[in-house]
Amino acid sequence: MKSRNLFIERKINICPIRRILGYMLVLFLVPVQLMGQNTARGLGMGWAYTAAARGVHAPEWNPANLGLPDNPRFSMSIISLGVGTWNNSFTKGMYDRFLVNGEKDQDGDIVWSQQDVEEILNAIPDDGLGVDVTVSTRVFSFSAGRFALSIGALVGSTLRMDKSLFKLALQGNQIGETYGLKDPEGHGLCIGQASLSWGQPIRVGFADHFALGFSLNLLYGGGYGKVNRADLSLTTLDYGFDIDGEYEVIYSIQIDTLGGFGWGLDGGAAAQFGDKWTLSVGLANVVGSIPWSHEVNKKIGYMRGDSLSVLDMSEDDDEDDILQDSTYTVKMASFSEKVPTLLRAGVAFQEGPVLLTADYYQGLQNSAFASTKPRVAVGTEWRGIGWLPLRMGIVMGGRIGFGTSFGFGFRLGGFSLDIGMMNRGFVSPKNSKGLVVALDMGVGLP
Repeated sequence: MKSRNLFIERKINICPIRRILGYMLVLFLVPVQLMGQNTARGLGMGWAYTAAARGVHAPEWNPANLGLPDNPRFSMSIISLGVGTWNNSFTKGMYDRFLVNGEKDQDGDIVWSQQDVEEILNAIPDDGLGVDVTVSTRVFSFSAGRFALSIGALVGSTLRMDKSLFKLALQGNQIGETYGLKDPEGHGLCIGQASLSWGQPIRVGFADHFALGFSLNLLYGGGYGKVNRADLSLTTLDYGFDIDGEYEVIYSIQIDTLGGFGWGLDGGAAAQFGDKWTLSVGLANVVGSIPWSHEVNKKIGYMRGDSLSVLDMSEDDDEDDILQDSTYTVKMASFSEKVPTLLRAGVAFQEGPVLLTADYYQGLQNSAFASTKPRVAVGTEWRGIGWLPLRMGIVMGGRIGFGTSFGFGFRLGGFSLDIGMMNRGFVSPKNSKGLVVALDMGVGLP
């Protein structure tokens, strides 16, 4: 069916749809992930690492692990970096098929058939296209016995786009249909964090070893952005169009100021049974908030147009007289935002050179770096070759959906190098919907 979309093609170039999408893309590009969990060893095991984390890595998962007897005497992270991005709809195979190796016309441009369009749209869930980005880094971090100090930058952003926008772009507009952008999700945070952690052994009767732990976190808010509202509706009439849209974005950039310091507290418990089983449960951000006090702005915009038509858009017309279009910025008062609480529970089983792990993870609130949708993971590490540990894992649920991971490390004396990689989807690269990679380099004494 031929689409009647001449007006839309003309209008997209001038209306605030660009601004709505633009501000959401800023949220997508600017920030990284609080409590990044991109530890390379843990990533290689599918993020099933809560019960296995020790030394300088323990505070990110559960500080109580510092109080277990197999915690190293000393460990230091020289460099730690994790980066990832993924979506919930399109695989690499689809990208290659439709944007690289697709059927081309006589001019060499890739063209899509109606069947191709339907396949692309069917790949997008009903709740819309989702894109997530995570980055985490740690600098000058070490553990000494039961104590650990960790300093890093943690960032995260999430973006959800209404499926109707893609239907409009790929199928054109049909008479009598209303197209809309409803309740999109866009949230981004950029945060620095310094943590003092302690794990304390406690004698109990139900376990061979038991420990409680806590981390006191100094949080620094570098950047904040959130789409409060972004609604757009366009109705195609017999001889015209009705268009109505508005958006509201709150943002604050204070990375170059000395304001924005907040506090947080993590806690946890860990137990070992014999020399094989470890159980570890932690709560991150039990209490904690970040103040946003510098350049807090609210960007507001709207557009209105009733019974518009192609004839209204003659070359001599002033488009501003045809379509009401307004954008303005409002200074906002300072505010503090609660850092979402995260629950982690893990179990580990050691049998000779084989380590098996399983984790449960859930955010108690939705945010740029947490989801209330539970995430479960299983992982394994094989140390049949002492200097070359090999790892793999599977994760399901949460923001990542389904992912497979693998990793390896090098152990030369007290030096350690770990590399981990997670594929959102099955192992085959063509089925990938995104990738998370991490690298850790450090030293340690058993």
